[in-house]
Amino acid sequence: MPNVSHIKAKTFVPQAASTTAIAAAQTLGGAGDMTLSSSSVNDGSNMATTVTLTSTGNISGVTFTVTGTDANGSAVTEDITGPNNTTVTGSQAFLTVTQVAADGAVSTATSAGFTATTTGQGIVFAGRTKIRGMEAYSDNVAGNINFKNTSQSGTVELAIYSGAADGPLEPYIPDNGVLFSNGAYVDMQATQVLEGLTVYYDG
Repeated sequence: MPNVSHIKAKTFVPQAASTTAIAAAQTLGGAGDMTLSSSSVNDGSNMATTVTLTSTGNISGVTFTVTGTDANGSAVTEDITGPNNTTVTGSQAFLTVTQVAADGAVSTATSAGFTATTTGQGIVFAGRTKIRGMEAYSDNVAGNINFKNTSQSGTVELAIYSGAADGPLEPYIPDNGVLFSNGAYVDMQATQVLEGLTVYYDG
């Protein structure tokens, strides 16, 4: 990879919960797909988080199958039982959601959304890349921001420590960057050691 290349930036910022981010409140006359807010929905954080279903009626007899990708970019699905005049939350963290399918009629308007950002995990770039720099703001929690090769379970190629005090974080990264041969994946921990992170990388 040459030293001079196209540098891109990606920002990771935890988001508040939204019960309608994936799909606005709607009904279905029978089994089918909910109408999503876009073809591939994320919570705006660029990090994976869990899915919610909200309804004022009892649709607990309906199972909703959520399809999308996880923090590795891998395809994942989860079945979530419909709510009964409440909000129910799944356990699978989704980076993107591409489909929410109900196995029966949804007689009371039901929406789909995300919890507040829960994982701190996302994808900087899924292919061969170099991380050239980063800017962040610490969140009063000490810990490492880990950049891993290949997947979220891959080797940590770059770890940046954030101290337990609010303030900007602009670590020095060698001018030639740090190589990630099979993609760069960030994990800034579920405790959210940062208020936000911008990564500069080859893309």
